[in-house]
Amino acid sequence: MSAPPLDGIRVIDASRVLAGPFATMLLGDLGADVIKVEPPDGDETRAWGPPWWGDPADRRSAYFASVNRNKRSIVLDLRSSDGRDRMDRLLQGADLLIHNYRPSTAGRLGLDPDHLAARHPRLVTATVGGFPGADAERPAYDLLAQAVSGLMSVTGEPDGPPMKVGVALLDLLAGLECAVGVLAALVGRGEGRPSRIHVNLVETGVTSLVNVLGNHLATGADAARHGNAHPNIAPYEAFAARDGHVVVAVGNDAQFARLLGVLGLEDPDGRFATNPMRVVARPQLAAWLGERIATWDRASLTAALRDADVPAGPVNSVAEAVRAMGEGWTERLGGVELAPSPIRIGDQRAPLRRPPPRLGEHTDEVLAELQPRG
Repeated sequence: MSAPPLDGIRVIDASRVLAGPFATMLLGDLGADVIKVEPPDGDETRAWGPPWWGDPADRRSAYFASVNRNKRSIVLDLRSSDGRDRMDRLLQGADLLIHNYRPSTAGRLGLDPDHLAARHPRLVTATVGGFPGADAERPAYDLLAQAVSGLMSVTGEPDGPPMKVGVALLDLLAGLECAVGVLAALVGRGEGRPSRIHVNLVETGVTSLVNVLGNHLATGADAARHGNAHPNIAPYEAFAARDGHVVVAVGNDAQFARLLGVLGLEDPDGRFATNPMRVVARPQLAAWLGERIATWDRASLTAALRDADVPAGPVNSVAEAVRAMGEGWTERLGGVELAPSPIRIGDQRAPLRRPPPRLGEHTDEVLAELQPRG
């Protein structure tokens, strides 16, 4: 790719852990020059291992590597006047700063938004917090945000305890929302439009409930857990086949009719004829379909449903999912095997240009690029 979309954009990434680094990785994938500013001890996820890529002393945990490709790492101690001075010089030539410090900490480190706006009027600033409003000083990780936002209350089996999602979903969603916001701010920069972006995990979590939230707002009723089923569509869940589980995701009545055709079932009384009828009778429907699906093996059933244009597929393990992407889907760079960006620009993937950096690997290189004062 000769000229990726964000070529020439410089991003100063002073964030840690997941939401902020995920946002800046997306920008790096799109061609931005992302400089990861780390404290002397580094991003704490460097120590979130095993497993490791290479020598554990290099502190490239698999966790850290998963969201820090296409970046350069420098070490600055922002608790010192020298570190803050160097950060100020970095920001002189930057387009965007992203961090996830709490407001009081940001102030002590010279990253207060008002201070930055006065010093660097063309700089877009983005912050990722944990809680909104008056609780902005509260620390938060994804698990806490999943709990407080209501996401855990609707995840899990109906008769089981609340469950978190298997990955730090709200960190990822907040990072994505942050990336969208900063791209909009960069487009509008210099037009008198706001250049400060803020997202927080908890509010992202509540808004990400989407249709579940919509159901509550429309009825006033609290949401319930449905396991792998859907509150508004049926059948839309996992079923046990002879050798594993299969998901059937029927979104309309025509698909349901084709599903019955594949399974060799008939609904002569029309008790499941429409989606509202199927939702009301979900337990009976699931038992009826489940009994027949249990006689199939996964591969045969998913192939038959695919041929009938019924949305369905196996419940893959992570290893099976990676294999299903095809040979050569991952790429090895700098001793680290990385998944590609899912974004295609034209007919090309956003390229992998740099492996996840070692701590401070590019400090001398980046500081040498700074213009002298005066």
